[in-house]
Amino acid sequence: MAPRVLILPTALENYRLAIRETARKWSPEQAKAYGRLLRAGFESIPQAYARVRTKKDERVGSSIFRVHKIEHHYAVYIVVDDATFVIAAVLHERMDVPAQLRTIERLADREYEALMGHSRPKF
Repeated sequence: MAPRVLILPTALENYRLAIRETARKWSPEQAKAYGRLLRAGFESIPQAYARVRTKKDERVGSSIFRVHKIEHHYAVYIVVDDATFVIAAVLHERMDVPAQLRTIERLADREYEALMGHSRPKF
């Protein structure tokens, strides 16, 4: 079975904001290209996770999240199992990622439950 990459509403809004900001700062054409790069990066999460799953990610500390760098953003995701990944947020590289992770954890739990129909696994 092919891996699934799902996106929570907050992450979708973060993605849209990144595209709007790119269009505002650079151009609509650049925003479209950047959007394609971000979406390709989202789809590459399963392969990236397979390469690094045994390593601890110091960027997230003891958080439930993992992060995947895509251009100037991080896709913050939850690993459900080896075939299901849920993107909880899309953060710009200049943000304080650990602080943002603490802020979105509770929101991500609610959105995850609404998307998946059950609470996220606790590790």
